[in-house]
Amino acid sequence: MLLSKFKIRIRYMALTFILLFGGLTLSWVFASYYFEIMTMDYNAPDLVGSKEEIRHNFLAAISTWEIFVDSSMFYLINFIPVLFILPTLGLFTEKRSLYVLGRHRYPLIRKNVYRDVIQYVFLSTLTVVLTYLFFYSIGGIFVYRSLDNIGGFASILPQNFYSNHPYLFFVFMVCTIYLSLAFVFSLLAGALVLLLDREYKVILLILIIYFLYGKLGVYTQSVWFDIFSSFTAFNTLYSTLEVFLPLVILFIISIILLVVGVNKTVKNPES
Repeated sequence: MLLSKFKIRIRYMALTFILLFGGLTLSWVFASYYFEIMTMDYNAPDLVGSKEEIRHNFLAAISTWEIFVDSSMFYLINFIPVLFILPTLGLFTEKRSLYVLGRHRYPLIRKNVYRDVIQYVFLSTLTVVLTYLFFYSIGGIFVYRSLDNIGGFASILPQNFYSNHPYLFFVFMVCTIYLSLAFVFSLLAGALVLLLDREYKVILLILIIYFLYGKLGVYTQSVWFDIFSSFTAFNTLYSTLEVFLPLVILFIISIILLVVGVNKTVKNPES
């Protein structure tokens, strides 16, 4: 049984790494104009210089930390929570098999459900954090800093920290706000897995909550609901603390839904 659980979780973690890393890469390729630079017609009459010189200048112009990070999130921002919660969907497999067929092996079923949810949440969070760190570590080899001030999220850091240590700033961003985003959305997804009967329903509901929550922040101009700014912490006017505020209400909602979901699963694991 432990081997089955391990295989399920590793499979979903690997899938998340591939999709998230691939998504970040593809978004950067197209949003940064890298693809256009590599495929454009260098024989156009308005271009001066050799093909190699022109291409080198164009590539140098987009090889900045700011463009690299911003363009890698440009397309993903529309559905990024889905990639964050993918490992948590593995809980469906355990819900449908272990909780039903192996129910007699769980003398304390409620405790085991809570434990499994938390384990999935931590694995999901770890996968997201490691994927971003790997992506930024590779990108950091080829890019340079072009701005001195990255925005409000750096407010808690020492003065000129970003200008002196751009890579460490993005490591800080990943290990704080992105870690928190992955944790809260995975917790929410874990609760929904216990409440719903299909993976696509969880994904759709996560997207609906994400967009409605974000739109509420736009319309009310309230930092408490501006979840979009949390995902774009690299380009925000909000302070370090303010970027985390949209997660507070979502966390409370997730805890409430988790309690309801566990009670439902304990009574009827097949639903």
